[in-house]
Parts: sequence; C-alpha cells; structure tokens
Amino acid sequence: MARVPLAILAIGVLLAAACGGEASPADGVPPQAPASIAQLIGPWQPRPFGLEPAMRSRVEQACRRDMWLGPATVAALVDVRGGGVTVVRMVGQGAGKCDALEIEAGGGITGAGGGWSSNGEQLAPIEATKLAEAEFGSVGGGNLRVRGWSVIGRAGPGITSVEIEPVDGPAVLATLENGWFAGWWPSNLPPDGLGGPAPQPDVVVRGFDAAGTLLDEVRP
Repeated sequence: MARVPLAILAIGVLLAAACGGEASPADGVPPQAPASIAQLIGPWQPRPFGLEPAMRSRVEQACRRDMWLGPATVAALVDVRGGGVTVVRMVGQGAGKCDALEIEAGGGITGAGGGWSSNGEQLAPIEATKLAEAEFGSVGGGNLRVRGWSVIGRAGPGITSVEIEPVDGPAVLATLENGWFAGWWPSNLPPDGLGGPAPQPDVVVRGFDAAGTLLDEVRP
C-alpha cells in the first residue's frame, strides 16, 4: 500500500537539499534555497535545510579536525535542521562521525558532541530497497542549548526518502545523501537512575520509493 511520508513535497525537497540546492524539472518542486545562519541557529524543524557549499566545506573541515581524520576523508552526509546543530558522516581514506558540531552565530563551526573515527571501513553491499547499519548518536555538549538524539545509517539506491519516527515524538524527514541518511530531534530524556546516559529511544526508520511506497523498516 502506498504511503506519502510527511508531505507530498517532502521527497522533492529532500532531493534538492541533497544535491546542494539544485533540482531537475522532474522533481516537480522548486529547489530548496540554502539556509541562512539565522535558520541554522534558529528553532529545530523536522525537515532538513539546504546548505550552501562554503558552509558545507567549513562543516566538513571541522568534523575532520575534531575526529583527527586525514584530508582524503570527506563528508558523505551533512544534516542541518536548526538548533545550531550539524550531524556529519565522513567516508574515504578514513571514516568517522560527528554526533554534533555547533554552528555559531558568526558562521564558525566548533566541536560539541562526541563521535568516532577509524583508519577506514569495509562496507558490505546493500540491496537497492534496504536500510542498513542504523545507529544512534547523542546530540549535545559544548555550548549547544539543545539535547537530543540522532540516527545515521545507509540506504539502498532504490530508496528516495527516509523517515525517522520516535515512538513518543514527531516524524523526522532524514537527509539522504550518497547512500547515507541522517536526522536528529530534540529530547529531554532524563538520565537513568544510576546517573548514566539516557536510555536510547524507541525509534522506527522507514525507507520509501519515489511513489511513497514503503520499501523497508528497521529499528536501530
């Protein structure tokens, strides 16, 4: 049964953002304009913003620097949707993830949350209609005024939109770039009774084709 995730125009907007703001006439919607600094540091929204190339380059450089990655490691995916937060997945000669970098009012990018890095990774082939390797990240730290969760994973080439739906929160339209998807949302989950990190939320991730047909569904 076909289902249109979030909104009829969501897929077209997502594709425009993933292509740096350029969309073909077949997309059926105008390209999404790159976000202003005011939008990037403003209120969180469930759909991702576009990002202008110079800002994307600064984000990539900041994540590379924070995770001690080499120059041949590049950003496969950058997710921005307000709150001064950007979530980044790095690939190439090395691999890594920045769970949360902070976008400052002056346009600078600084470290905030955690992440990881490695000298490289071997990714298994992924079926065209499947989601894979979805993992949580914790959003917060540094001077960020928000806390929350993110999910990053892989999507096969037949998937044209990804929706992340926390059981107790609003659905999030993921950024989808280069076979990767990501999205984050604010959360005020308290720490557990032992003072450790908050328990991970119950989340469903769904992948759709261009017609809005559900192709795959996973729980991280």
